Amino acid sequence: MGLDMYLTGEKYLSDNFDHPEKNLTEDGFRVKSKRLELGYWRKHPNLHGFIVQNFASGQDKCQEIYLTAIDLHRIIKAVKEKKLPPTTGFFFGVSPGSDEEMENDLRILEAAQTWILQRPPEEETDDRVMAESRIVIYQASW
Repeated sequence: MGLDMYLTGEKYLSDNFDHPEKNLTEDGFRVKSKRLELGYWRKHPNLHGFIVQNFASGQDKCQEIYLTAIDLHRIIKAVKEKKLPPTTGFFFGVSPGSDEEMENDLRILEAAQTWILQRPPEEETDDRVMAESRIVIYQASW
């Protein structure tokens, strides 16, 4: 048991109503979205506490917390400035606060920020442009 923390990206794919054969399908069904694992942390309560306090109104219920590129920027800034609040909880463990931990945090968070800001290649069709929208979701479990 312990604090497991997941950063997930979700791509929502638009429908091509004019050319439904071009819609992505799997097992005979229309694919509406794809989930990507952007990052994972094990027992990093200070990062968890910062996200819960700033983006979930302090409510820690293992719920999905949706993050924008601006939110990710705020988290990155807090990590760089070493402003993650000391956070405790049952089975949470302790954030080491090491340089390696900070480098890992920044690698994950900066990659997620780059991903959410990316403009996917758009496929031009006769009458419609296929596009996708992206969101980043943080969720913890213990």
